[in-house]
Amino acid sequence: MAGPGDNAATAAGRGDSHLRASHADREQVIGTVKEAFVQGRLTADELDARVDQVYASRTRAELAEVTVDIPSVLVGARPRRDPWRATKTAWVVVYALILPGLLTLAALPGGPGPLTAGEVATYSGVAYAVFWVLGVSVMVASRLGKRSVGQLPPQSAWMIEPGSDVAADAEDGHLLPIYRVQVTSTFKAALGEGRLTGDEYGERMGEASAARSRAELAALVADLPVGRMNVPTRPPTRKDVRVGVGVSIAAAGVVAAIVLSNPDNGLAFMVFILAAVTLLVTPIVTVGMKVDVRRQKRSGGSRPPD
Repeated sequence: MAGPGDNAATAAGRGDSHLRASHADREQVIGTVKEAFVQGRLTADELDARVDQVYASRTRAELAEVTVDIPSVLVGARPRRDPWRATKTAWVVVYALILPGLLTLAALPGGPGPLTAGEVATYSGVAYAVFWVLGVSVMVASRLGKRSVGQLPPQSAWMIEPGSDVAADAEDGHLLPIYRVQVTSTFKAALGEGRLTGDEYGERMGEASAARSRAELAALVADLPVGRMNVPTRPPTRKDVRVGVGVSIAAAGVVAAIVLSNPDNGLAFMVFILAAVTLLVTPIVTVGMKVDVRRQKRSGGSRPPD
């Protein structure tokens, strides 16, 4: 069984312990200390102190110190929940069930006689099969893409270790603007993930503008996971839910107005179809966002570091 000291040894041996910590890293550690508090391993005062220590940590090594005396079975036991998980599930329901049904209704041929049950089943089967095959293909491609991104090296190929023999010959003035754009993009992603504060971001951007070689640029991102950062994702908010409710009410009003007035023109028919589709889709997605907002509130949300 792993002892309390194993966490420190693991953190010290990790090659990425010098990298800046992100909001996701901090939230995972907070989940660990909360679990330790629930199990009676920490007092309420110790929990508050460690949460403050988490938000004051700048690197992954400093975060590892927060859980150095907590059994390793708890560390990383609760992976970070996708803040949009319920909303994404709602979109999957819409894509897999609602949209194929709407496509089937639109594709049904008109005629003097009613369609048979077999014809309706055939059209429905084709529509659902097309949507599901496309959806599965996109999911597989997305997972393969994420796996390939996860296998990227810690630093991009153009990066050069400061002070190396190659760095002395790495001026490459005609390519320096391209490298600078890559570095500034890394800073923006690091700011969004909480790896850099606003002051650190401004300072590094200024240093990147003044850099005259690849070696100087490489030194600025030496503590950032170049090429492996994800696009920062903000969690859903109550404002998103209110927007969804407002859109649903507006769509219902449009549908009711057209049904009551019964206008006889093509434009009104198109507006009716658009409003009806919105009325079918938006409430489902809004419920998903509401669930995500409640989960976010229950977990305590994410507090940015000072």
